[in-house]
Amino acid sequence: MSMKLQKSPMIVAAIALSVALVTAANVQAQSRGQAPGYAENPEGGIVRSGSGECVRTGSWKSDDANIVGCDGVMLDVVIQVTEGEPSGLVSVIAIPAATLFAFDKADVTDEGKEALEDWRKTLRPELSEAFGAVIIGHTDSTGDAEYNMGLSKRRAEAVRDYLVATGTEADKLRVIGRGKNEPIASNDTKEGQALNRRVEVIVIGEARALDSMLFPSVALFPRRSAELTPQGKELIEQNRETALALLSRASYVEIVGHTDDVGDDDYNQELSEQRAESMRNYLVETGLDPSIIVTRGAGEKMPITTNKTPEGRAENRRVEVLVLGRVKQ
Repeated sequence: MSMKLQKSPMIVAAIALSVALVTAANVQAQSRGQAPGYAENPEGGIVRSGSGECVRTGSWKSDDANIVGCDGVMLDVVIQVTEGEPSGLVSVIAIPAATLFAFDKADVTDEGKEALEDWRKTLRPELSEAFGAVIIGHTDSTGDAEYNMGLSKRRAEAVRDYLVATGTEADKLRVIGRGKNEPIASNDTKEGQALNRRVEVIVIGEARALDSMLFPSVALFPRRSAELTPQGKELIEQNRETALALLSRASYVEIVGHTDDVGDDDYNQELSEQRAESMRNYLVETGLDPSIIVTRGAGEKMPITTNKTPEGRAENRRVEVLVLGRVKQ
């Protein structure tokens, strides 16, 4: 999935990162376990001391200090703010919870299934042809906040399960629960509470409707590791500050880990998931609302360039933060 966004007016908020690698030598050293001058563990990662420093071998020389994450070496990152295209086709459908569920339940009723089918007939673009959809559950402010959060997510999951059972590809659907956090009416009246109890389906017609922050894995993690380096945290923090306004108004954030095609498929899948989760945890620790975040790993399945060169493999090893802003005209 390539998230190369072009500048233009848009519905969703915008930011993307253009990453320039310091030198081809840096990439070469990181690409296939080639780290001359540094000790490596059996898994191929660079050994670190108790203080977090990369352990040098007896053959280390100053020319070997070109490994990102060791001896203060970092990638040169150029931040470029861009805007996605309005033709990405973002559609929003809000369905009252009372139309779908019995009181305080998360099972879709027969009437609710009919409502979903009516909604599907009016959907443009067709969900089967769309890039994907985010299903968001909401409640009113009545009752315990933690319970409401759980109920909202269970209801969103029930809608997803119905759509999957009736033919929608599961990989296209993302689910989050927002509890009482995003009312669209006053909770001081029964009518307002009824409006706030709802399930929203945001359909994203094309990938270009989403914006992305793209981080090279080599700038965040030691080789074959999912633990953020101090330099990696610093890099995220620099860009988090740049994107603070964007993230604070986002209705949905998806963090996707990617690898190159070197090594075992299952290992790459797990590593990509772990790296996405590490990014999520850091963003949550620094203030991002966890209820709007979904993480997933794509392993080696979604390269953005060839894996036949060290430079290409380095570009494919990445973490993408996909952002959908509040969808309001």
